[in-house]
Amino acid sequence: MKPRCSKIIVVEGKYDKIRIESLLDATVLTTDGFGIFKNTEKRAMIKRLAEKRGLVILAGPDGA
Repeated sequence: MKPRCSKIIVVEGKYDKIRIESLLDATVLTTDGFGIFKNTEKRAMIKRLAEKRGLVILAGPDGA
């Protein structure tokens, strides 16, 4: 049984998402790297979810 996380977890890419989902029962969203800056709908969705449930951002070792 995986631990449950009620906060939204934001990661950079699909491989990070797969890894986190294998460890936690949580909502995991990807930014698709710098593509998040062009996707206003996704940014707005993340902001709404963050206001409701809280947010955890996991950054990769490259600091992007």
